[in-house]
Amino acid sequence: MGMSRVRNLKAWAAPLVVGLLGTLVVLALSACGGGGSAQEQAKGPKSSAPKDSPIASESGWLAYQTGQADFMTDEVHLVRVDGSRDHVIASNLPGRQGHPDFSRDGSQLAFDQLTSEESSDQIYMANADGSAAKRVSHCKLPHCAQYWEPAFSPNGTHLAIATAAGPLSESGPARFGIAIVDVHSEEVTQVVDHKSTEGQDHFARWSPDGKRLVFWRDKTPSDTQSGPTAVFIVNVDGSGLRQLTPWKMLAGDPDWFPNGDHIVFSTHPLLEFDASGRSELYTVRPDGSGMKRLTSYGKDGPRATQPRWTPDGKAILYTQVTQSGLPRHIWVIDRKGREDVPVLTKETIYTHPVLQGR
Repeated sequence: MGMSRVRNLKAWAAPLVVGLLGTLVVLALSACGGGGSAQEQAKGPKSSAPKDSPIASESGWLAYQTGQADFMTDEVHLVRVDGSRDHVIASNLPGRQGHPDFSRDGSQLAFDQLTSEESSDQIYMANADGSAAKRVSHCKLPHCAQYWEPAFSPNGTHLAIATAAGPLSESGPARFGIAIVDVHSEEVTQVVDHKSTEGQDHFARWSPDGKRLVFWRDKTPSDTQSGPTAVFIVNVDGSGLRQLTPWKMLAGDPDWFPNGDHIVFSTHPLLEFDASGRSELYTVRPDGSGMKRLTSYGKDGPRATQPRWTPDGKAILYTQVTQSGLPRHIWVIDRKGREDVPVLTKETIYTHPVLQGR
């Protein structure tokens, strides 16, 4: 499912039969591999962002997730916005890495990692250039199946993560939710926790004041159908859970505007609807009012997914995908929905873009 690592309940049923019999849990994947040093490869630019691009003047790193078309060989890369100095991060770590996120001050990079089919997903942190990666959580089977999709708090001291918890069965983990990890003590505090039959939660993002999280939920973690999906908001202490979009809208991939006034999201999130579907970008206020569509690609046009605000809030990076699923490229659109230009297009797969702050 999508370029992201597939970690929803649809991916668990058949593999867990093998897992329970032989203590092996085979997780279906579509993510990225990477891991420890930041040796930059001597490669030419993989694309060149137009000079009139909303991010053309940015000098920091752009992190993204990539892999082969079979979604089984995956990596996290760093690159300049002009396509130069592209390199894989954390190459000394085994396994697959994905879902990068920079701290607000641009000094650190978080990602998730799976070392083998027999292990749980873990959360790692590294320097902004991908060096000195270290694990900041310990999720261990059978009681913990997944810590993944990390997002830095505004002050960089905590990470919001998606979780899956045991006991495991043929149908998958018993519970899903959202948690917060203290990056120093590694203490994990569950914020949202519910039975897996209620749906799986994804990609929590912090409000600029650090008091709330926005995330999306797949309500039907079934191997027979996709969705519906919706965006939710919750206080960091677990109170005030509120649904922001209707299920029928099939919304996902939310990200908070840097000043807290708006949230951007897409429809038909790629993790859940990997093959086709109308994916447009929208903005909405945190109270659910003022919804506005930024793109108008239509049902047969390209799909706009995985949006992330730039640190200055002037533009939105996103993954543009064809209806067939490939290629997957990184584009950027200004906050008014007017300038819409490519950023990385040379290779087949670029996903989950996030720009380093300064």
